[in-house]
Amino acid sequence: MSSRISRYLSGLVAIVLFNSSMAADLHAYTEDLPPLNYLQQGQLQGYSVELLQIIAHNAGINIDIEVLPWARAVATADADPNSILFTVARTPAREEQYQWLGPISKRRIVLIKLAHRGHIQAKTVEDAKKYTVGAVRESASAKKLQQLGFIPDKSLDLSPNDAISFKKLIKQRTDIIAILDWGAAWQAREQGLKYTQLSTVAVLDDELDYYFALSNKINPLQFARLKAALVQAEKTGKIEQLRHKYFN
Repeated sequence: MSSRISRYLSGLVAIVLFNSSMAADLHAYTEDLPPLNYLQQGQLQGYSVELLQIIAHNAGINIDIEVLPWARAVATADADPNSILFTVARTPAREEQYQWLGPISKRRIVLIKLAHRGHIQAKTVEDAKKYTVGAVRESASAKKLQQLGFIPDKSLDLSPNDAISFKKLIKQRTDIIAILDWGAAWQAREQGLKYTQLSTVAVLDDELDYYFALSNKINPLQFARLKAALVQAEKTGKIEQLRHKYFN
């Protein structure tokens, strides 16, 4: 079994305790979305994972992480009063649902196609409506596309994660996909493609930032400790180190 398949299967349900000798104070839910959060040989890695580890340690809070398809991660977190959901784009529609810890990263979502598919003549998001566009179910990108008039199961094809969405693009089951720009580079490398084999159709969204989204029911003191720990990580240069590690 290839490492990519193993990582995907492991990513369906994986729990990692930062301190297995103590019960978790909070439960974090995420998806397989490299390079933010992903599984490598069964181990959770990624920019957001390491940052959460750092701030949890500095705040003296024990957190466990469960990796799920994004739609399930959102539903499970929403049902858990002691939850953290990541990595989340802070949108107006989500504003009142969570307490927001961040921002932790910029976010740039692009529409891409395979460069050799010259018959796909889209140059704008509006042009893309003539084709099938893939996105991750329950993601901010999918919701934005729906707001712009894309219709699920018609012009909009929904997948559980970026890996599946990208594979549909390669197999030409979709014409275009919405994805993070550096996420596209990651997926291309995983599939043995060069980034030059992809072509950007349009920028879907570059106005939002990524955050950790905490349940509104979390103890205010815990939230304050995590917020202080995030400020500390920024001041000591830890966040900049992580950015260089994963984004450069």
